[in-house]
Amino acid sequence: MIYTTEIIKKKKSNSNKIRSVLKIIFFPFTAAILLLILYAGYMKFVKHEENINILGYRAYMVMTGSMEPNYNIGDLIIIRETSIQDLKVGDVINYVLDNKKDTVTHRISDIIVENGETLYQTKGDNNNSVDNELVHPNQIQGTLVFKISKLGSVLTNMLTGTGIVIICLLIIVSYFRSSRKEERRIAREDARKHYNTAKYEEEDII
Repeated sequence: MIYTTEIIKKKKSNSNKIRSVLKIIFFPFTAAILLLILYAGYMKFVKHEENINILGYRAYMVMTGSMEPNYNIGDLIIIRETSIQDLKVGDVINYVLDNKKDTVTHRISDIIVENGETLYQTKGDNNNSVDNELVHPNQIQGTLVFKISKLGSVLTNMLTGTGIVIICLLIIVSYFRSSRKEERRIAREDARKHYNTAKYEEEDII
């Protein structure tokens, strides 16, 4: 294929458009992630809120081995609010204990109806026996939708005063480095076009 001047210009134009779009997407996305992290850190360390709900989702770190090997210590699990009517045997649910603070994430092993009320028998995948207490519907916060291995441990270290400051600094540095890199690229392109205009416009590259 012969790469004419027009083809080269078109390819460069497409490349610049893609780069511009990625740049437009990257920084708002990064800012949104940063705001979520800051919000979670504020709620956790200032408000001392353990069960942080963002748009119907909650994030927890697996603290015990009761759900191994599917969910291991240090994994980040995401819990989504779910209608009680949609729950079934085999679902992994997150529920609040009687102290209204601690939560457990175990699998539904049986659904029991007592005195007209639907209760849920749960069991850890790695446990030999079912949990002692049945779970009431008002205890359930939602079902587990996905996990990210070991990310819980990483985020726990990040959601500290020092960690949040480091994240902010990294994003700021990344932004300025990207801006300077783009400025240098434009300067090099302008210089190349200025000193090689005739060759750039007249010659074809094979």
